[in-house]
Amino acid sequence: MQTMSPRVHQTGSLRRYLVLALLVVFGYLMEVCLMPYIRIFGVTPNLLYVIIGIVTVAYGKLRAFWVGLCFGLLMEIMLPSVPYLHLLLYPVTTLFCSFAFADKPLKTLEYERAVNKKSKELPAWLRTVLCTTLNILVFEIVNVTYIYLGGSALTFSHFLKAFWDVVLTSLLCLVLLFPIRRMILGPKSDTRVLRSAPVVFSKS
Repeated sequence: MQTMSPRVHQTGSLRRYLVLALLVVFGYLMEVCLMPYIRIFGVTPNLLYVIIGIVTVAYGKLRAFWVGLCFGLLMEIMLPSVPYLHLLLYPVTTLFCSFAFADKPLKTLEYERAVNKKSKELPAWLRTVLCTTLNILVFEIVNVTYIYLGGSALTFSHFLKAFWDVVLTSLLCLVLLFPIRRMILGPKSDTRVLRSAPVVFSKS
């Protein structure tokens, strides 16, 4: 493993937490202040789920869950006419999707190498887009179901808007994920990677 001085490692960790805080604050502000003015085919992409997808892959399950809970609480306050929908939906979908797409810890990767367990993992950028797509897809399915259960008649327009929301949110994630991940991880020279040969255990 690449060796790093304690000061460099501490600076990298501080940057990651600082970027996470900025993502939560500015992500919410952009969602409520800027995104409503960006409409394509009458649909506004969901920036919050883009942030959640990026955080899930870059930070892991636990921090992604707290970000989802924070966004859910803020959206519940902003949209009180939909009781408890956002408060429950954001953290639940985030937690559900994180099991499939979050990065594995370095200890888990080292253990798998030690026991000769071959596991193929999709590239981080692809997992980020897929995580965002699955999140927004579940959100739209629940949203359409909520509309139906509320007594409104579903039309083709409802499904078309849900489709475009999934597509546009996924495309927005593809545009934003590379610069944001670079902000999180820092320069490539600071990225920690496994370089040592694996310790292989065998039955004697």
